[in-house]
Parts: sequence; C-alpha cells; structure tokens
Amino acid sequence: MIMARAVCLCAFVYLLFATGLAQAQAANVHAGRFAEKSVEKAALQVDAGGSLRLRYEWKRNFSLGAAAAISPQDYLLSQLRLHVRVRYKNRWLIYLEGQDARVNRAFLNNTVNDRKSANTFADAFDLHQGYLDAHLFGNMGEAYADRLRIGRQKFNLGAQRMLASLEWVNTARVWDAVRYSQYLGASKRKVDIWASHLVAVRPHGFNHHGRSGNRMFDSRFYGVYFSDAASFSQTHIETYYLQRDNQQFGDRTHTLGLRLAWQGALWDADGEAMGQTGRFAFLTHRAYALHVGAGRKIADNVHIGMAYNTGSGDKNSGDGRHQTFDNLYPLNHAYYGYMDFFSLQNMRNAEAVLRWRADEDSTFRLAYQGFWLAQAGSDAWYNA
Repeated sequence: MIMARAVCLCAFVYLLFATGLAQAQAANVHAGRFAEKSVEKAALQVDAGGSLRLRYEWKRNFSLGAAAAISPQDYLLSQLRLHVRVRYKNRWLIYLEGQDARVNRAFLNNTVNDRKSANTFADAFDLHQGYLDAHLFGNMGEAYADRLRIGRQKFNLGAQRMLASLEWVNTARVWDAVRYSQYLGASKRKVDIWASHLVAVRPHGFNHHGRSGNRMFDSRFYGVYFSDAASFSQTHIETYYLQRDNQQFGDRTHTLGLRLAWQGALWDADGEAMGQTGRFAFLTHRAYALHVGAGRKIADNVHIGMAYNTGSGDKNSGDGRHQTFDNLYPLNHAYYGYMDFFSLQNMRNAEAVLRWRADEDSTFRLAYQGFWLAQAGSDAWYNA
C-alpha cells in the first residue's frame, strides 16, 4: 500500500523599493501571484519581488518495489525566491533571481550534504535564474518580434510532457542556455531554437553543470519547437525536435514529436505522438510514446475527461537494442498521478478525471488512474 499526503501552504513576500505598485507575473504556479514594487524613469524600468512557499509532507510505505516497507517520514520544505528585473526601451532586459530551498529532514537515500547529488530538496541561497534578453529585430509584441535569451533560464513548452521546469520540486529545474525565439507574423505562431545544459543542484556550493554522475543532469540538450495557434480555428498545433547528448553514458537520443489540441464549445480533445531514435547506453535506441485524450463540459463549471498514455519498454534486454522511452525532462506530476511514482517509460496508463470549478479561486478534482507495464516480463517500473 502506498500512501502520500501533502499539505501546501503558500505565503508571499512583498518588497517595496520605490513608488507605485505593480502586479507581477508569478514565478511558478504553486507559489501563486505576489506583489512587486517598480520604478520607471524615461526608458528604464526596474521592478523587484519574491515569493515564499512552505510545504509539509508525510509519507508511509512510499518506496515502490522495495523488499521491505520503509518507515514513515515527514519533513517541512521551504522555498524562498527574490528577483529583480531591469528593462530598457522594450528592447533589453536583465533578470536575476535567487533561491533558497531547505528541508528540515533529509529524504532517505538522498542526503542533502552530498554535493555531487542532483538534489531536489535543498539548495542554500544560490542563483536560480540570471539571463539577458535582447530583442534584435523589433519590440516584443510586434508582428515579427524576436528574442535572444542568454543565461540561466527555464523551459516550459507545450503540454510539458517532455520539457518543464518542474516547479513542484523544491529546487525546480533550470538550464544554462542560449535560446532564440521568433514570432512568425502573428502572436500565436512561434518557433524556439536552443542549446543548453541542465544545471545540477549543489546544496552547499554554487550550482553549475559540471559532472554530477547523473545521466540526465550531465547531458547537453538541444531543440527546435514550433507552435501554431493561428492557422486553424480552435486548434493548436505543435511540432518539435529534441536531442539529448551524453557521451560519458553513451547517449544521443533524438525525439520527433507532434501535438494537436482542439477546443470546442462543449467538447475538447488532444493528442501527442513521440518517436525516438539514436543511442542509449551505447545501444541502438528505438522508442515511442503516445497520448490521446478527450473531454466534455457537462455544465458551465464541470468538466469530465478521459485519456490514455503509453511509453514503450524494452522487449529483450539482450538483443543489443534499447526500446525504453527516454522521458527527458517532463512534468509527470500533472499527468500520471499526484503521488509522482510513474514516468512515461514502459508504462500504460488510463485515466478518468472530473473537475468542478467552485469559484474563481477553487477547483476540485477527482481522478482514477490505472497503470500497467508495457513489457511486464522484460522491463521495469520507472519512477518520476
């Protein structure tokens, strides 16, 4: 039996640096919105803000597949973020954000004092994001606007099944990257191109992307992502190419993906198909994943939906081929059960979800999740 309970408490830090109060965009979906103080003089605008998040977790028998039950544990997580943003003439922007993430008790087998571990719980105050934005050929918001972003930054693209900053995790994900974004004649049509390296968290030192011994953190990551919400009515189309490269582990996986999302007055549907080739652990890599879903609004504030997800597994571990899907850097928390025990690898998942929006600030969600192994006899469960 696996039981997981989490209570989220959110508090917000208000910083006053000059005159006038401006509403800021939330740094992450779990911390919510917070207030900022801004000052504007001529072409220069400066604003600052922050957030504080507290979360208590209690778990019992949480180690899936362990030979013996692990004792219950509980801990309090805290996450403090402070940022400053400087804009100049709507063409240049500098953004700096510091983060202090702490845990009052170390998760078993994930010691916060291990500088080499890709830690998800603790990180003494450190640079979380720091980048320069340059709009080279017009101001953002114009028909053919562009943006060059250089520095430590986050990626949240599409439905985030393959690429997300994973804000639920206490330290979240950031990349050191060069990223170019171009709007193609409309605000709803965009292409992103980037080269990046995921930043490993070092709880008591400056976070950098030196070798950590972790396959995913030590990889270089490249991509092209095209999004089009303008060409077809009520339809969003996304197509992408992603490459993860880690010579030390013998990995070079290539992912081609296509996502379609349609929103009608009562009905909605979406699907995403992903195929992979390349190398994994020096083996020939061939894998795939698929999502299909549909839903219907049964009242103004009530929605019911169903979905099916599958990620390929390895049929034969001794045939010289690797067929387990490479889930890359996803937001699995939102899709395959809030307990975060499953990833889109060697998995088949069916779900039914009922959502009721009580008011502008409250939504209730009731969900059923079923899980099966894609290759039960030759491959394993993979956690999130």
